[in-house]
Amino acid sequence: MKFLTNQHAPTARYRRAVLGLAAVATAVLLAGSNVRAASRSEYPTGASQRQHVTNSEKDLIKMSENKAPGSAEMVAAKTLTTKVLAIGTWTAKATPTTIPKVMPSEAYDTMRLMLAGKIDQWFAKNDGSGAVFLMNVTDPAEAHTLLEKLPLGQADMMTFQLIPVGPLWPLGLLEPAK
Repeated sequence: MKFLTNQHAPTARYRRAVLGLAAVATAVLLAGSNVRAASRSEYPTGASQRQHVTNSEKDLIKMSENKAPGSAEMVAAKTLTTKVLAIGTWTAKATPTTIPKVMPSEAYDTMRLMLAGKIDQWFAKNDGSGAVFLMNVTDPAEAHTLLEKLPLGQADMMTFQLIPVGPLWPLGLLEPAK
């Protein structure tokens, strides 16, 4: 009796392990910087921080004030991009021997993008085939430029599918007309 095995399973496990290691290292670095940042906060206890409202947030506030379905604001929301979803996939150049050399600098540079506010959330694909970033940029070209400057992008070891996302505008149809 012959068992069929996945020849790529060891490579996928290795990639998952490397991504997991990078995530743990990043979490440790982030925890240290967050503790230091909290200890030297410029806002004393009891003082309120001034809120900064972006143009996209102002547009969303306008939408919430207008109760008519099909309003101009809801139509505008169809084209409003508030973030870019970047889905990364390993290329053929990413092998078990090439990945470990790049991952320390990749994790560090990715963490710096997150601390700069360009990456909102980041995830590893469960199958080990890459990473997923929710980016705080409104232009896919800007996301592409930032990701290509990362070590894996420079080494042509990861490519990204960039998806502009915005408000879930069809929810405006659920509100009854007044």
